[in-house]
Amino acid sequence: MIRDPWSRLAGLGARRTRQLVPIAFCLSVAATGCASGVGTAAPTVPPSPTGAVSFGPTDGPNATAPSLAGSTTGSVPQLLVLADGVQGGVGLWTDTGGSWAARWPLPGATVLGRDGQTLVLAINGALEFRAESSPQTPAKSVSPRRGTTPLDGAVVGVDRSDAGATAIAVSQSGGLTFSTVAADGSAADLMPAPESPFGPSVAWLDGQRLAVLASDALQVSRLAVVDTAKHEIALLTGLGGVRVFALSPDRRMLAATTESAVYVAPIGDWLANRAPSGAISLDPAQVVWDLALNADGTRLAMLSGTENANGVVADIHELTYVRTGSNWSKKTDSAVPFSQADGQVWLD
Repeated sequence: MIRDPWSRLAGLGARRTRQLVPIAFCLSVAATGCASGVGTAAPTVPPSPTGAVSFGPTDGPNATAPSLAGSTTGSVPQLLVLADGVQGGVGLWTDTGGSWAARWPLPGATVLGRDGQTLVLAINGALEFRAESSPQTPAKSVSPRRGTTPLDGAVVGVDRSDAGATAIAVSQSGGLTFSTVAADGSAADLMPAPESPFGPSVAWLDGQRLAVLASDALQVSRLAVVDTAKHEIALLTGLGGVRVFALSPDRRMLAATTESAVYVAPIGDWLANRAPSGAISLDPAQVVWDLALNADGTRLAMLSGTENANGVVADIHELTYVRTGSNWSKKTDSAVPFSQADGQVWLD
């Protein structure tokens, strides 16, 4: 369960984690943000989920497992989710059509992303790049720094460009800062930085343009594009009230959610400021706080809950959808077996 899931994301820059246990948050949240501070988590154990959970022989920090990329149960693709509940801490879960498995513990991990065939993780402040086909195997890593000084704060948003630069959002002292990190770990402030970002989502559109969230003059949250070469930022006006977004790994499709719907459209439509058609309508009490598109943008996953009269969001489920032509149909609906999530990606 969660109370007011955006209060600590809207302009506060708090950790990207979506808590699913009861939390006391501010109550005055408009469609674009929240002006008050962050509350304290209650030590409440979440209800037992209805989805199947298994703990197999692949669990453990040094465990090995067969390749997961593109693997299926029947014809159902897998999701990889960074969340709690793996051997008492944060780790990687897989979801195959609603059958959840706790796989590998990752103490200190704060965010998970995917770029092409590469998984990007932030673990104890370092950026680690793993092959999609073997998410359990540690690989190349780099520690962001300015000069010789490591960056402070928790990395809560991450995306790597095809050119090799990594964009990160860092939560520090109640605020969000954005940086680009070169292959050798040297970091530079993102210039210009987005104004009053609703959340830490970042995604490279190409080698120099980065999609972020920013607020307009009326404090409406919108997609924005930072040109890191020209040092310019442009608000995209086709959709207002954007709360979270996700880019497909092929960088051709973008999904964004508002209070009332989830929209999926080609990047060209977003950049042309065309209003996207609603892909999936949301119920008035439904809230969504994490999205993931598969490689070609034909499958969508979302973490979703239902808000009750006192502002608590409960009954947390992972919903997946499949696109046929311009229509989206629900594929799976499963209760989650964890209490917080820090990112999810498709394995395909």
